[in-house]
Amino acid sequence: MALLRAVPLSPAQWAEGYALVEELSQRADLNHAPRLYYLPSPEPNAISLGRGKQSVIAITQGLLQLLDERELVGVLAHEISHFRANDIGLLNLAALLSQLTVLMAFFGLLLVVVSLPIYLISGQSPPLLLILLLVLAPYAVTLLTLALSRAREFDADLNAALLTGDPAGLASALDKLKQLHGSYWEQIFPGRTRSSPWLQSHPSTRERIARLLS
Repeated sequence: MALLRAVPLSPAQWAEGYALVEELSQRADLNHAPRLYYLPSPEPNAISLGRGKQSVIAITQGLLQLLDERELVGVLAHEISHFRANDIGLLNLAALLSQLTVLMAFFGLLLVVVSLPIYLISGQSPPLLLILLLVLAPYAVTLLTLALSRAREFDADLNAALLTGDPAGLASALDKLKQLHGSYWEQIFPGRTRSSPWLQSHPSTRERIARLLS
């Protein structure tokens, strides 16, 4: 959290926030309610880190200014749902496996390249299928990791709605974030369209809102 310049908040500094987190944590059957941190950033965002006694939710100044209490409850419930499902640990493991796959594929291709003179001298064909697998494996694992991340976001949304009993609150928060971020990127890259949904770590906000309100 120090790298993010996050400031720990005590219950005395934000009693309402801690009361909300405590109540939502009890509903989610968490043994330990996350601690709250404040990020002095104008970008509206909430970040979940750690697990168990070390679990933390960091909230930016921009998010506090953008959302009303009902919407903030939805966002907090979303983050707590990630802790409940151990999504942080799961996604960290997926990222580690992805990195290991990339590393193994690199050394595998390097070994094939070093062995090419042997294949040429012996008149044998290089293992084309193996080469193809080594080239495609990192891309396949990356796509699977992104798909897992999107699935966990959908589940966190739905579980947050169950915790609060108010899916419209989170949907409203997502809509505000969509309008703000959409306007921001359109100013920087006018005319640019969003990249393929397969390459996104989060599902589209429109689809998330539609699922919440369905």
